[in-house]
Order: sequence, then structure tokens, then C-alpha cells
Amino acid sequence: MSVLLNTLEPLWELVSRCLKRLTNADAHAALALQPSAEAFFLVYGSELSSADPSKLHDHPDAQKLLHFAEKHRNMLNQVLRQNGGGLTDGPFAVLTQMPKLLDFDVKRIYFRKQMQKIDERVRAEDVAVRIRRSHLFSDSFRELFRLRGPEWKARFYIIFEGEEGQDAGGLLREWFSIITREIFNPNYALFITSPGDRVTYMINKSSYINPEHLEYFKFVGRIIAKAIYENKLLECYFTRAFYKHILSVPVRAQDLESEDPSFYKSLEFLLNNPIEDLGTELTFTLEVEEFGVRKMRMLKEDGSSIPVTDGNKEEYVKLVCQMKMTGSINQQLNAFLEGFYEIIPKHLISIFNEQELELLISGLPNVDIDDLYANR
Repeated sequence: MSVLLNTLEPLWELVSRCLKRLTNADAHAALALQPSAEAFFLVYGSELSSADPSKLHDHPDAQKLLHFAEKHRNMLNQVLRQNGGGLTDGPFAVLTQMPKLLDFDVKRIYFRKQMQKIDERVRAEDVAVRIRRSHLFSDSFRELFRLRGPEWKARFYIIFEGEEGQDAGGLLREWFSIITREIFNPNYALFITSPGDRVTYMINKSSYINPEHLEYFKFVGRIIAKAIYENKLLECYFTRAFYKHILSVPVRAQDLESEDPSFYKSLEFLLNNPIEDLGTELTFTLEVEEFGVRKMRMLKEDGSSIPVTDGNKEEYVKLVCQMKMTGSINQQLNAFLEGFYEIIPKHLISIFNEQELELLISGLPNVDIDDLYANR
């Protein structure tokens, strides 16, 4: 098979050159060669269908596909915009395993189509949600927490007690708007604003003061996933690390800057200066607070006996950041993710990056130009 594929190399090189010339002249003209591009993906993509997804980028055919797709990214995204189902099946479907090559709007079209398929399979009868405006969060929790994950995919029919009117969609939008604000109500102790920017929200590691906090976090995970499912934008913005947790993307030192600016600066100093300048000895351990109890955690096996040196300090910082941004909120985060993934599959939301996930949840923020000018 490899010998046969090698004989096609001159053809693919010719197709690539023609695509490049046509794209430079007119992006739409390049679509004339779409069948040739599909043939390329059909040949090499079929070899990847049985490959281990975690080792996909090590596969030689994947390297050829990646190189071709990077070179002609604009044309491929233009094709996929015109053919909304192009990622669902057919030769270009393999690109869902290489989401960095796809534009946000193309991913969103694919995501919506996949959610529609889920909707067709599991959409249940409408769910009436009877709530009091004065107790909107607690009443919503009482009414909805008993529902199983698939039942959350049903249409919610909002009824405000003491008010007349049919919910044709407006009451649901209003409900999402109000409950989003309630999620961040300090009385529930679920989230706090990040110290770094005082705008984005992060999980409150002291949420344990609320006895029902884990059930509430699962509920909030469902609420946010339900909003995405229903294509309703929410007025809430989280830290970059929080979005990465949803996407199962490892956090980095830069993500800590908004959550703990002083600790981030100490890590920056550690990375940019010799260890002896610290005046203290470090090991691969970190003290974290879990539910009000401070515990010493190993960052790696036998970490208490491994000193931090200039040679391994980058690994130390990486592990510290992961522990700092997950260790003290692990149970809360797991509860949130459990609720979220009941409605939106993990593999499907993972095609987005953290910036795109923020757009999917909240859209573009409203910027008050006059306020920015007054406080410049």
C-alpha cells in the first residue's frame, strides 16, 4: 500500500501547487479543485480511521494530512462553510481530530449539527419548571435536580408563580439571565471573582461552608451545558483555567496569573533566577487547602525527597500550577464536570479551545466605551 501511495506523490504536489495559485487569485476559484482535495483526504484519511487517536500525530499519514491541511487551511474552511455536513462524514471528517486547523464558525456549525442528532434521539416531553422569582435559584434546583441527564435535553417551560403568560421562549431567556446572576450570588459561596482581574469568576475553594455545594456545582454544570445546548448566551465569564478544565486541557503558569497574582510572580521569579537566590530549599511538594484542611501533597512520587534545582524547576512549576488550580477544588470541579458532561459529551466540546469555549458560552462581552475612556 505504501508503494502505491508513493506513486501518487507527484499528483498531490501538483494539486497543492494549483490550489495555492488559485487561492492567491480567488479563494472561491480554488473550490474548483475541491474533488481533488477530497481525493487526497480519502486516500490518507482512510488509513487513520483505525489509528489510536492519542498517537494520531505520530502516524506518517497524519503528518501528510496535517501538512496539506495547514498549507490550504483557508480553502478547506471555505469548503466546510459551504458544506455544513462536511465534517460529519466524508473525506474531511478526519479534520475533527485536528481541530486547531478549523475556524471557530466551522467548528460551531459541526457542533450544532451533532447536538441536533443527539436531540433527535433523546428529546423528551416538555418539562414545566414552576418557580418563584424571589426564590429562583433554590426553586429551580428543587424542580430540576431530580431530573436525569437526558431529561435536561427536553424543552423547559418556565412558569413564574403568580404571573400569567405563555412561555414562547422569552421566559426561558429571562430565566437563564436571572439564574446566571444567582450562580455567582455570594450567599451560595460557589464562585468568587479572580483576584487578578476582578471580572472573571473561579471556583471558591471555601464553598464547603455551603453543605449542598457539591450538588449545586453539579446543578451549575448542567445549567451552563443546557444553555450551550439551547444556544442561549450567558452573561458570565470565567478564568482561562476554568475553561481549560472543561476541555481537559492542562493548565499553564500563565493561567495562574489571574487566580493568584502574587503566587504567579513568585513562580516567575523562580524561573528567571538561580535557585540559590530564593534563600530556601524547595521539594516537589505543595501545601493545599481542601475543605478548610491544609494538606501537604506530593507533586510526583516521593516528591518530598526530590529537591528543586535549576535543572528541574520548569517541571516543578508545571506540576505546582496543575495542583494549585485543581488540587484544592478537585471535588467541586468534578461535580461541575459530571453535570456538564451529562448534557454535552466531553469529546464534542473538546473540539474548541478555551477562547472559543468562552465565545460559545457568553459571546462577545459588551464594552462600555465611555466608561473605558473615563477610567483610562
